[in-house]
Amino acid sequence: MHRTVYVYCFLLPFGLVSSIGALTPLIVTFVAYTFLALDALNEELEEPFGLLPNDLPLDFLSTGIEIALRDMLGETDLPAQALPQDYVLT
Repeated sequence: MHRTVYVYCFLLPFGLVSSIGALTPLIVTFVAYTFLALDALNEELEEPFGLLPNDLPLDFLSTGIEIALRDMLGETDLPAQALPQDYVLT
């Protein structure tokens, strides 16, 4: 994905210069910024099940499911659900 974005952004001015002319640098900058931002977003979202602060809080979600299931079964001794540790929403 990285190479495709970089090659596309590198070759884009050559394809646009004949049709846009003097506005080519402005349009290419806008398009390249958009594609590079999408590439950075792709990198952030590609592995959500890790241990980094921005990953999904799987322990918290699993405990919530366990509490809900035990409550449906009528158990009264439910585990306490603590807030997720080091969870950062960016």
